[in-house]
Amino acid sequence: MNNTKSSEALTLSPSESAKNIQALAISHREETESARKLAPPIVETLKDNQLFKLALPKYLGGWEDNPVETLKVYETLASAETSVAWIVWNNHLACTFGRFLSKDSLNEIYKNPNDVYANSTRPEGVAKIVENGYMVSGRWSLVSGCELADWFVLRCLVTGGDLPTKLGPGAKLKLMYVPKEKVKVIDTWNVGGLRGTGSHDIEIAETFVKDSFAVDFESNVENNSAYNRLPIGAINASGCAAMTLGLLGGAIDELTNMCMERITPGKNPDLRDRLTVQTTLAKAKTILNAHRTQLHNSVNMLWEESEKENTFTDIQLADVWAASCEAATSARSMISEIYAVAGTSSLYSRFRIERIHRDVHAVLQHGIIQPHWMNQAGMAYVGLKPTAAMFRI
Repeated sequence: MNNTKSSEALTLSPSESAKNIQALAISHREETESARKLAPPIVETLKDNQLFKLALPKYLGGWEDNPVETLKVYETLASAETSVAWIVWNNHLACTFGRFLSKDSLNEIYKNPNDVYANSTRPEGVAKIVENGYMVSGRWSLVSGCELADWFVLRCLVTGGDLPTKLGPGAKLKLMYVPKEKVKVIDTWNVGGLRGTGSHDIEIAETFVKDSFAVDFESNVENNSAYNRLPIGAINASGCAAMTLGLLGGAIDELTNMCMERITPGKNPDLRDRLTVQTTLAKAKTILNAHRTQLHNSVNMLWEESEKENTFTDIQLADVWAASCEAATSARSMISEIYAVAGTSSLYSRFRIERIHRDVHAVLQHGIIQPHWMNQAGMAYVGLKPTAAMFRI
């Protein structure tokens, strides 16, 4: 790593760094797409700017300030290349889980400024209790960035003693930290949207994980910082939504550019002369600005409450969940409208709208912004207690 370049990069805010990376992400877009993983120059630049470390304490390279800044990062990167934003967002979650480690374990796992992380919260592995730790085996699907990762955080069903051997009532789940040397990547990521994320399957066979590298959502949080008090689920949902807003912004820019580039003499109307195009652009800009404001305001409220060490109310959490789900679904709908009014050009991969259209549909397959979260928010608004476990975690 170029130390001079790194020190210069660290004088910038994360969102300023993201803006500087946009052109690089665009220039390596085809390489990222064809390789089905982020191009090496992008990975190195993200490392230099510590954008893989945003959720860590500052002394480990993290942001540890208002999380609205991270939303700006995801939106900015997604407007250039969604896969770049997706991997940065996934690293945020993998680093968020570090709050449950002891300080010694946190330092051991996250000390290297060049390390990249991957995670899966799907409980697709089994961790058998053994002396001083666990013996872990399993196969996890959809592990984004697995070919880039140095460490993996993987959710497992814990077995042994009287514990259930299957998922269900009474099942005990833990997150296991596993180094890349113990992980086998299985090439399964043959997809359209988010192709550059390299979200292959991975497999682990009979790997020992010591007690101090196994955590759950009830584990003690030694560093009781405002950032570590933020709810994991709601913040993760807001980040996913921010990426869809970035995609919408990219689609708006592309359609606008197409209009400006296709100005021809003669009587036939150009693309920009079509009423459907004019209406769609005006609508899209309004939707983007409105949902960005709502999303940022709701997350900022959580930050202010966290700084005061207040307990989040269900209404405050519902505001983030609802803003996230509605922003994402509205962005998808608006991108589909842009795709339609752009005409046959939308079919061609040389136009960004083609990729944006398939990427936004892939993003909205993620469980963190599915319609049932809107239902959970609605329960809070009518005075009922939301039932989903991740609503408050």
